[in-house]
Amino acid sequence: MKTFYSLILLSLGFGLNLFAQEGDNYWLKPTIFHVDSFRSPSLYYAPYTRWWWPGNDVDSLELKREIKLFAENHFGGVEVQPIALVMPTKGKGRAERIMSYDTPNYYANLTAMCQEAIRQGITVDMTNGSGWPSGGAHIFEHENNKTIQYGMTDIPFSFSKPIVIPKPMRGDGPSRKLVTLLAMRGNYDGEGIFMVEPNSVKNITTTVNDTTFSYVVKEKGWKAVAVWSLPDMESPMLMASRNAGYAINHFDSTVVKKNYEYFFGNRTGLDRFYGNPLRAVFNDSYEFRADRHFADDFVHMFAEKRGYDITPYLPVNIWYGYNNMYERMAHPEHRPKFRYGSEDWRIRYDYDLTLSDLLCTHFMQTSRKWLEERGMIHRTQTYGLNMDMIAMAGEASIPEVETMMFGKGTETGFKIISSGAHLYNRPLISSESGVFIRRAFLTTPHKLKLTVDKLLSAGVNHIIWHGSPYKYYPEGYPKEGWYPFFNSALGINFSSDLNEENPFWGNMKDINLYVQRSQYVLRSGRPQADVLIYFPFLHYDESAKNPKEFFSNGYLPKIEPALDKDNATNSYESEEIKKWFSKIWPLINALNERGITWDWVNDASIQTIQLDNKKQIDIRGNKYQALIIHEVPYIQIKSAEVLQSISKEGANLLLIGGLPQMQPSFKDYAENDKKTADMILNASKGKHVTNLAKEESIEEWAAQIHTPLRYKGKHIYMRQIRRELEEGNVVEMMWNADENWNEVKISIGGDYNYAYWLDAKSGNIYEAKIDKEHCVSRLFEPYTAYFLYLTRKAEVEHPKVAPDIKRGELVKVLDKWDVKVDTITLEQAVLTDWRNIDQLKYLGSKGRYTTTFAMNSIEKGTHYLIDLGKVYHVASLTLNGRSLGTCVFMPFIMDVTPYLKKGINKLEIEVTPTKFNEFVKRGIDKDRMFKRLKECGLQAQGLVGPVTIYKRK
Repeated sequence: MKTFYSLILLSLGFGLNLFAQEGDNYWLKPTIFHVDSFRSPSLYYAPYTRWWWPGNDVDSLELKREIKLFAENHFGGVEVQPIALVMPTKGKGRAERIMSYDTPNYYANLTAMCQEAIRQGITVDMTNGSGWPSGGAHIFEHENNKTIQYGMTDIPFSFSKPIVIPKPMRGDGPSRKLVTLLAMRGNYDGEGIFMVEPNSVKNITTTVNDTTFSYVVKEKGWKAVAVWSLPDMESPMLMASRNAGYAINHFDSTVVKKNYEYFFGNRTGLDRFYGNPLRAVFNDSYEFRADRHFADDFVHMFAEKRGYDITPYLPVNIWYGYNNMYERMAHPEHRPKFRYGSEDWRIRYDYDLTLSDLLCTHFMQTSRKWLEERGMIHRTQTYGLNMDMIAMAGEASIPEVETMMFGKGTETGFKIISSGAHLYNRPLISSESGVFIRRAFLTTPHKLKLTVDKLLSAGVNHIIWHGSPYKYYPEGYPKEGWYPFFNSALGINFSSDLNEENPFWGNMKDINLYVQRSQYVLRSGRPQADVLIYFPFLHYDESAKNPKEFFSNGYLPKIEPALDKDNATNSYESEEIKKWFSKIWPLINALNERGITWDWVNDASIQTIQLDNKKQIDIRGNKYQALIIHEVPYIQIKSAEVLQSISKEGANLLLIGGLPQMQPSFKDYAENDKKTADMILNASKGKHVTNLAKEESIEEWAAQIHTPLRYKGKHIYMRQIRRELEEGNVVEMMWNADENWNEVKISIGGDYNYAYWLDAKSGNIYEAKIDKEHCVSRLFEPYTAYFLYLTRKAEVEHPKVAPDIKRGELVKVLDKWDVKVDTITLEQAVLTDWRNIDQLKYLGSKGRYTTTFAMNSIEKGTHYLIDLGKVYHVASLTLNGRSLGTCVFMPFIMDVTPYLKKGINKLEIEVTPTKFNEFVKRGIDKDRMFKRLKECGLQAQGLVGPVTIYKRK
């Protein structure tokens, strides 16, 4: 999530507990699905929230009160994140209290909180220290992340005296280490890139003597290039300490262990809570300040893994901002400092892959080992660097995505991490959920549910809200109190603030229960993807967005103010992947609309493939019916070799577009390209291999994919994810990601004789009647999801009959209303968005709508429904003085049959808006805290309707 924080920067006592030695096995235990538990699963399955503390300016009594409040509202856990994001810091002693993180008083507060969490059954995760990335005063300069930089000087013709080794042009300091000294010839091009003369590079490191070197050249035009390793000098951002020290070196396991020992070891007193309630340590995504990461054992690891010496080619990797997102955002125009030739991209690919190996060894594996030995686990966002993100997800105890991931927060981006979890058998996939740039105060229950459904259908099964601020009212803040991620003075604007000051806090229990039930289902059994799509890249295109995908950037068109600009921070060298994504959307949509489930797959996983006795693809025990290669620019040679082999054995391969003609590594690339092309060509000739010019013609191939359930017809906006349960049962989440009602008919495969609809909103279980064609049907409401559960024997004794949600015959349109908001009263008004009413457009209080209507008769055996139409954003109904309840989720329809009477009826609707428009007005009125909102537009509010009454038999 460092995109998030970079934007901030640029703008400004128990004994040994029961679980202590179980670690990974306890927290990641498999769930055995019992349909009777669906309505009220344990708090273990409830969503967590990121709980921001203003450093250590907290009170133990308030911490305990909030823990109890979280439990009462169906939060299953918290992630404690103390940060120094309080501005202004007025008030005597406030700044010192905030900055007293990592003191005895801080650990006393943590102890009080943990003790209460145990009492309330709340699980606790903790961020790795305070601020991002992890580090502190205990980390010294030489323990900082390392980067490579260069210095260059002329080597005079026939000069035999010692020459001073050129110092780094950037970031020079006492901790620098010379990696290599090279001699080369070349010239600068018009962009300032040094064009190295072919075959001129010579390693002259052996000529170094202390600070000088001696090297005689017999021609003019020679340069000496010194490549240095030095600290990137990054400190943790927003750390609640006066001395932030340095960020840790993530490529040095000794430093990684030192850091964990410091923050969570015996000195802190937290060891008594290992495993209960402390579950996990969280590390954010891997964006740092190093222009090009390096490690002390990089050269050795590179030679071992890539098969050649990297030192003569290190200048190819001198590219300011290549790994440094902050630099890249500020200077997207940067180019590499050296160019050897047209194959430089291969050297950078090898370099990236080696960094991936090193991060895995030194950080990911070290983190898991240290934590699991102490009864805890490692939760982390496994992206940020150019690396094998799919493999890295498999190295986390809990891999995590975020709703701002890769800029837009797309399904295909989420699936990079969830696919890695599936391929490497990681049962939990978490998400930092509800965070969107420039969307502060726009979060509603509908938006939270959209967020959840999109994440769950993309493979996530562990929601962690972003987030909940500690209840805190520092001087200089508005009456609503502290929310760290909106501040006009700092230019910070991110959602979501989920605490008691939020107008929808009273609805969080319903929202969390929906998540809790859904996550119970989606943690049961194991994931079942029908096919795999090969993903060859080590980064993701942040501009990538499926044209058939809804709800990107957290933006709801027509409801919210438009985003002023897109949210993307692209990697360098991204044209290839941009082109590839633009071609693959039709394939992904063709799979989605048929109900064929899919995952991405990386090279490392392809290279483990075995075929089972049914010729299915087996990767670490996970079975898939087919592998798709879609017009990729390259494929690793070992992967090509495996494809050639399994093709001969009878694997189902789908090859679309041109076949890859190369592999990406630099070593012997011409020879290995030819071998790769030949093996792929051989693979394409297998008996069960389908070769297509375009994805539009996959109909015949798709018919070979045998799924337990499939759509009859095509449904382009349906999304689905499936789990295989015990005894061969299956359950599939189906989400209608569309504003329209959609009638869906589903063919049931295999010998499943019983089907049930599970409704996570209500917890109800309904019979899904299987017709003569062995199909079930359902009318999906807009943006609504259900679970379809298939079994071979009856699982529910008396399932409810699914209600008929068709509205039926129109009886009345209720078009005249008395409206009262604060002191404003409108009589006999026509329903419209508050943005259209001058007296209401800047109000943030609840609105009360009242109308009366006559019913000449009430027909027996007839159901009467009220449809509120468009509601912004939550509606509570009272009919004839009797409360009907609250509509939190779409559609806003309620059966009112028991409450309706013949004659005059009185209907009252209380609508809860957000505070956003009110804050806009406060910005207009020169409230300094909200001044950044004054020109950004307004959000839809109020009851828009039309409100109608229907009847149906």
